[in-house]
Amino acid sequence: MERFGDAIRTFEHAIGRARQLINLYDALYALRRDDPANDDALRSAYFQAVSSFDFFVHEVSLIEAVHRFQNGITTRNISLPMELMTITDAEDRLNAASAHIRKNNSYRAFVDPAKLAELLSCYCEKPWQKMIDRINEGKDAAYLSEEQGVKGQLRSIWKRRNQIAHEADVNPTLAGITLWPIDKPDTEMTITFIAMLGEHLPHIISEPLPEGNDDDEEG
Repeated sequence: MERFGDAIRTFEHAIGRARQLINLYDALYALRRDDPANDDALRSAYFQAVSSFDFFVHEVSLIEAVHRFQNGITTRNISLPMELMTITDAEDRLNAASAHIRKNNSYRAFVDPAKLAELLSCYCEKPWQKMIDRINEGKDAAYLSEEQGVKGQLRSIWKRRNQIAHEADVNPTLAGITLWPIDKPDTEMTITFIAMLGEHLPHIISEPLPEGNDDDEEG
């Protein structure tokens, strides 16, 4: 896992910032208990955690793609333009491949479980089952022991993040007068869940595909 070291440290730092925003909420609540603006610290924590995971997936997938490109390790559904492959200088070719992969993934949100599964399936077989196995082995959360439970929770987090990021978390049924409710326990649980997925991700994405297997994983 050494090749993922910088990305892991960045992710852990970002998750730490999300947890610090929970502390900010506590401080604001102690100062002004009934101020509804206190909840915005929780929304910031929620958004920080989810965005941190999305960034981490982008970084880890790029690191693994470059590693496999350098070492001739099998991937699938990752294509590079012919003009890139014909670059004669090895370092320039690698830099061009990295830039191409980063650009292609830049518009994709990997908090969406379908897109995450699509990405992970480029590198390994049955990524969700591997995630479940690691969760159960570590006893991170027994209630998440089934694939649909993990995907369902991630999907709910993704939708909630979109409400905050793209809809100002406004409840449209009341003409923008009120926001959707958010609370500290749910935000803390979300951060813990996201951190858990991030902890297992490098181990899953680095498992090689068996040779000659082109089956796709469904999201």
